Amino acid sequence: MKTQRARPKHRQTVRRQPSYVNQLKKIYPLCKHDNNAQKCEQYNGHDIVYGEMTYEGIETLYVGISKYAIPEYFLDVGSGRGKLCLYMASKPNIVKSIGIELVTTRVDDAEKLKKSLIRSRFAKKCEFINSNIFDVSISDKINGPAFVWFSNLCFDPSLTERIYSKLVDELPIGSIICSSKIPENISIKLKSLGSMQVSMSWNESSNVYMYQKQ
Repeated sequence: MKTQRARPKHRQTVRRQPSYVNQLKKIYPLCKHDNNAQKCEQYNGHDIVYGEMTYEGIETLYVGISKYAIPEYFLDVGSGRGKLCLYMASKPNIVKSIGIELVTTRVDDAEKLKKSLIRSRFAKKCEFINSNIFDVSISDKINGPAFVWFSNLCFDPSLTERIYSKLVDELPIGSIICSSKIPENISIKLKSLGSMQVSMSWNESSNVYMYQKQ
C-alpha cells in the first residue's frame, strides 16, 4: 500500500490565501468613514482625518518594496479599521502584522473585523494597539526587517519629523518606511528608494515615498 505524502506547507498556504483575502474583501469592501460623533474632544490637537489605502494600493506598494527587501513585519501607523494589517498578514513571509491607532472606535472596528476572520491563522498574526505611537516601544514589537506604512498627508511637518525620527531610531536595519509625505530633514540613516503612485480611498493615484534604513 502506498503512503500518501503530506503536501508541503507552502503549497497549503498558497491554496488558502485567496479564500482568506476574498473573505476579507467581502466583509470590508470599501472605506468606512467616521461619523461626527467619533470626532470627540479627546482627540483635539490630533490629525484624525480618515482615509485608507485600497487593497490594490497596498499590493502595488508591497510588490514595489519587495524589490529591495522581504519584510518579516508589517507596521501600519494610524491603522484605522485594520484592513491593511489583516491583508498583509496573508503574506507568508510576514510573521507579525501590527496596527497602531489612536482613535478607540476605529480599533474596536478593527478587532471586530479580525474576529470575523479569526478562524484563519493569517488573522491570528495581527495585533491592534490603541495608543499614540510615541507611547509604543516599536523595538519591543519588531525584531526583524519591517515594512512600515503611514498616511501623513494631513500631518503637520513637525509631526512627520517626529514619527520618522522614532521609526529610524527603533526599527531594525533593512526596514522600509513608506509615507505620503517626507520630513523636511531626512536622516542620513535612510536611503531613498524613490516614489510610486498607489490607489487610495481619496485618490486613485497618490504619491508614496519609500526609504530604507541603512
